[in-house]
Amino acid sequence: MSRKYSIRNYMVFGLVMKHERLAKACLERILNKKIARLEYIEVEKDENVSISAHGVRYDVYCENEDAIYNIEMQAYVVDALGKRSRYYQDMMDMNLLRKNESYSKLRHNIVIFICTYDPFKMGYHMYTFENRCRQEPSLLLDDATSKIILNTKGTRDDVPKPLQMFLHYIETGEALDEYTAEVDQTVDLVQNDDRWREPIMTAEEYMKERIECEVRERVKEEVQAQVQALVQAQVQAQLKDSIFRMLDNEEPSEKICMYINITENEFREYQAEYLKSRQ
Repeated sequence: MSRKYSIRNYMVFGLVMKHERLAKACLERILNKKIARLEYIEVEKDENVSISAHGVRYDVYCENEDAIYNIEMQAYVVDALGKRSRYYQDMMDMNLLRKNESYSKLRHNIVIFICTYDPFKMGYHMYTFENRCRQEPSLLLDDATSKIILNTKGTRDDVPKPLQMFLHYIETGEALDEYTAEVDQTVDLVQNDDRWREPIMTAEEYMKERIECEVRERVKEEVQAQVQALVQAQVQAQLKDSIFRMLDNEEPSEKICMYINITENEFREYQAEYLKSRQ
């Protein structure tokens, strides 16, 4: 069988996780604990409150008796990741309670983003966010919500080996244990299934477009930064040249500071550099 697409393709990821055993094992690796059997799994689940409201589409949505889970495969950089996770979590809660049902019935709401980049550039494989009291950091709000951001490019030894191997598989395609080998076999099966070929191809094209857009934006930002740095360097050179010429003409420091609009301390720094250059 040919291999064209990887687990990074969000449609491939979703189809793999439709298998309850694989999805359950994935969550157990991420949460580092055993969980109850998943009673409901939906791939590409749409959630819309109204025609005018911003809807969401979950890559993988799961439920069991204890919690609801949303797992997102994030193979390209997105803006406002924190606010995106907040909105997803809010939308997931919309239909959990029936009319007049107690808030205590709300299950744990867990949103998970598997990023193929480090959104916080701190080297962790996992960033976990929960609501705490700012005045007493040990005091949890106990709202039963968690946001977990995974990073396939993590460099720290901060998560158990099974999760590291899963993230390594997503990053490299190399299966290092029985679970990732089974995931890899399932990737082959779903992408060679005629029923899913077109949706997988559409997802891949969308991802490539987003990645290309991201690269163009990054190049644009780098060019802008280089131009700005060059302009600042030219301005600084002209400023220093003006100060040195005024010092050559033995202008008083008060006049130089007022004319160039610099402080006395800044003037002393230029003066020291001027004296050094004239030795």
